[in-house]
Amino acid sequence: MKYDPFREALEIREQLASEKRKLAFFFGAGTSMSAGLPDIKKLTIEVAKELKAPLKGQFEEIKKECLGAANVEDVLDRIRIYRELIAESTTAEFVGIKGKEAAKKLDATICQLIAKSVSVPTFDKMKAHRIFAQWLRILYCNRNWPVEIFTTNYDVLFESSMEEIGVPFFDGFVGSVEPFFVPESIEADEEDKNCASSYPPRMWTRLWKIHGSINWHIVKQRLNDSERISRFTGVTDKEGGELMIFPSREKYAQSRKLPFIALQDRLRKFVLTGESLVIIVGYSFSDQHINDILLQGLRTNPRMTIMVFLFEIPNNSILSFGKENRNLILYGPDKACIGGIVSDWSIPAKQKKDDESWPFWDTKSNTFVLGNFTKFAAFLEEYIGFRQYASQEKMVETRPVTEMAKQKEKEEKLEK
Repeated sequence: MKYDPFREALEIREQLASEKRKLAFFFGAGTSMSAGLPDIKKLTIEVAKELKAPLKGQFEEIKKECLGAANVEDVLDRIRIYRELIAESTTAEFVGIKGKEAAKKLDATICQLIAKSVSVPTFDKMKAHRIFAQWLRILYCNRNWPVEIFTTNYDVLFESSMEEIGVPFFDGFVGSVEPFFVPESIEADEEDKNCASSYPPRMWTRLWKIHGSINWHIVKQRLNDSERISRFTGVTDKEGGELMIFPSREKYAQSRKLPFIALQDRLRKFVLTGESLVIIVGYSFSDQHINDILLQGLRTNPRMTIMVFLFEIPNNSILSFGKENRNLILYGPDKACIGGIVSDWSIPAKQKKDDESWPFWDTKSNTFVLGNFTKFAAFLEEYIGFRQYASQEKMVETRPVTEMAKQKEKEEKLEK
């Protein structure tokens, strides 16, 4: 038995079009790579290249200490362990890092270089993110639940695109001058009537950045020595503060609750409760903490389905997860795992017309391509939500093509 890509594309469309089911997207580094930003391997090389002595030597020594092909996140994790061990000491030393100020400087410098490498790219490279934002704006009022976006990316591509298109969203920060992180807002429950009045409207998209962001900083408050996490747009080096990139422990110990833990708890709550659909794009399953949360949801919540669109199949263990969990569906370029059965793609039973667009299938290589975020965005545009004719200067919204959008259009005419 082989899987028909056209038939599966129709099934994906039906699943995404459901209004009553909770919907979440989980985006990994592959979505940012589609806009020209570096992957973790290239990012590690760029950071190492930009570091100056003695920081460069310290970075390379720590990288050697890490097991396997260590990347910049592995190095940051080890640096923060050293910071915890050094604490307030000015004499304690590890791999040439002596005292708390030296450890802080290495940590902060690496984070600043990461922020520099993943800053917002040019307008034309963000087309896929703008299409995704446009899809959210067209459909958000038609859903019974807010769309939730979880991402491990540090960049601000999704924020920039949603703001440009005019999509209201909430990311756990409140305020206007120096927005600050509020863990209670992430823990709030839409089903709890007691907190409904203080929770953002359901049509607002939720954006949860599990590994932090290049515009998050931990800073000391002016009135006392306590620290809090604030968001500063266009600032890469807030005086007296540090960037909030990649999970850490000691560095944020004075916060009431680590934001990374709060955000992971939000993901765990989503996959464990209710009827829901999680769409994963651009994620290689390299974060074991996140993998454990997803697997826990698959095993304990039969009403939850995870659809994974893979740019490539990273290893056989991914397919093993699909075989063991029937509510995990994997779409790779040359094969798929559906209902626990792994099989190759067949040639589509339906013949493609010359004027027909199939963003899900490459007819030349006979591969399923929704693991490419650019193709995935095109699929949302052409098969589910809306059609758009856009130049690099302007986004033009045209008639929605879904049945629910057509119905809403009829109702609006009747009201007028």
